[in-house]
Amino acid sequence: MKNILITGGAGYVGTVLTKELLKRGYTPDVADTLWYGNYLPENIDVKKINICELKQQDVEPYDVVIFLGGVSNDPMAEYCPSVNFRENMATPVYLAHITRKAAGDIKSPKRFIYASSCSVYGYTSNNLMSETDPVPPPHFPYGISKLGGERAVMSLEDEYFKPISLRKGTVGGWSPRMRFDLVVNVMTKVGLTKGEIVVNNPSLWRPLVDIRDVANAYIRSIESNINITGVYNISYDNYTIGRLADEVKEEFAAFDKEIKIKTFQNEDLRNYKVSTDKAKKELDFVAKFSPKDSVRKILNNLVSEGSSSGTQHSIKEPNGELYPITDRRYLNLEVFKEIFTSK
Repeated sequence: MKNILITGGAGYVGTVLTKELLKRGYTPDVADTLWYGNYLPENIDVKKINICELKQQDVEPYDVVIFLGGVSNDPMAEYCPSVNFRENMATPVYLAHITRKAAGDIKSPKRFIYASSCSVYGYTSNNLMSETDPVPPPHFPYGISKLGGERAVMSLEDEYFKPISLRKGTVGGWSPRMRFDLVVNVMTKVGLTKGEIVVNNPSLWRPLVDIRDVANAYIRSIESNINITGVYNISYDNYTIGRLADEVKEEFAAFDKEIKIKTFQNEDLRNYKVSTDKAKKELDFVAKFSPKDSVRKILNNLVSEGSSSGTQHSIKEPNGELYPITDRRYLNLEVFKEIFTSK
């Protein structure tokens, strides 16, 4: 049974991944700044620490080190580019460096998994991008930092340091550490609170993936042959935003909720589609959950209460308190602003 360290493991993806690993008999340790709180099971060892405070001896006991930390989306990166480049480039490279050194010193291979993003593809004029295709120069700080971090980490591969980079599509679905700033989740929230979905540009393409499939992609990487390394696209399918809105509307109808779609034609420099053939062939990763499944999972986990002013949809926190889905705690940018405007 492999010893696993998940840095950034208390976040949206890390919380789901940790629970899935527990089901498989693993007991991963977590290192996290806890910017967004701690929703992990009580039996998980959580060290509240910045990744750059970790030392080589801290990673030596682990067979697998996962980087899930950093700045998590474009708005956060735009708000504070300096923090974005530090957390998404310098930090994972430092973690990879001490992991590589630890592996070399004890002469035992270590798996390192880097949380990359399909955002690195930026605008691709509707080309289907594989991992071997040249990546156009990213336009935004987030894409730049994720690509830079990925390339630096992957360049460190040697006899004992075995990296995998997972370029994930836009993630959606339910997590105990919930976010409502991702496109599927945003459409779900706005559909519930305003009875409509706003589509800024229906023709733009995005690869989408449910958070349960993301957790499975990490598990496939953890359990893969140690000599498998490389970059992998992780997605369920490529969707236009218009098609996504239609499917979200259909899923709401299955819950007897009618919503409208408002469509605009705003420009955006983010438009990309990806191929997942490599992940299927080398990691045996096949996504199972559609965006409809993501919406259904969210709706089934909300607490809905009616009143004279309408129905309020809330999330029950671990302490038993209810917070509306519009609360700032479910928007990473708002939490991020509170942290970095106070320093």
